[in-house]
Amino acid sequence: MAPLVLRPLIFLIYAALAYAVFFLVPSGPDIAWLALWFALGLGFAGQLVFDWHRRLDFWAVVGRTCLAMLAITILFLLFAIETLVCVVMILPIAMFIAVIGIALTRLLLKRFERQSHLCAALLALPLLVPVFDWPAPAFEEVVSVSTVITIAAPASEVRAQAENVSDIAESERPWTFTHNLLRAPRPLSAQTEGGVRYARWTRAVRFEEHLLPGPDLAWRFAFPDPDALKALDPRISPLGPEVVMLEGRYNFEPLGPSQTRVTLTTSYQLSTPINAYLKPWGRLFLNDMHNAVLHVIKARAEARS
Repeated sequence: MAPLVLRPLIFLIYAALAYAVFFLVPSGPDIAWLALWFALGLGFAGQLVFDWHRRLDFWAVVGRTCLAMLAITILFLLFAIETLVCVVMILPIAMFIAVIGIALTRLLLKRFERQSHLCAALLALPLLVPVFDWPAPAFEEVVSVSTVITIAAPASEVRAQAENVSDIAESERPWTFTHNLLRAPRPLSAQTEGGVRYARWTRAVRFEEHLLPGPDLAWRFAFPDPDALKALDPRISPLGPEVVMLEGRYNFEPLGPSQTRVTLTTSYQLSTPINAYLKPWGRLFLNDMHNAVLHVIKARAEARS
């Protein structure tokens, strides 16, 4: 077995190789399914690299593997290989799946104690998955996230402010977790013209909202220029296939001559093996985006009333 000081390096080399296959091989299952295999492979590698002969406690191996994974993600961030948003979302579940990989490897090492070298074949599995176009399970569902706010202004004024949002100054922005800490792009302006609402976000993100008939201010998302989405993480692109942005809607409910309850709803389609894990993240990101816009609309509408 390699000296203790070299084992993290061996783990890093394996992780880099698996990561390269993860992104460079065009065929294979969807990105979320492949990511689970990648994380499972890190669990295999953690057990085999740090404790081939099962001399360490299970949780000691888990600790060393998770520390190694954390070090790798820090390197990815320093070299701008990954975004902070992606790392914060994926690292917790990746560590959880790696723990399952460690437990599975320990069971196999115990079972084949006299031929433990056979367990090294486990390291090849995450590298082979994208080569063979194995079908991934599909779990499609439509998710809607709504944020409600009461504004002390007439519904007509609130709607006018929502239809056309001029450039948002830094002083107008509320603090949000995803924008201030994770540095996700945030809304900048929205202008309605000819049945299309042209949305601009920070970091040069641009897209369109094609208005739908009806009493509400509702739209279908459109992304005619994929280059205008480069600031978004490619693994959570609104173009799919894992996440597809569908529709947005403002509902303006008058509560009196000078008070309006506003509900902003965004609907999207989620298609991954880990929908249950990702939905709370989607709720967090969308609520922060909603609040960022509604805060500005409220302040501007109330100032004009």
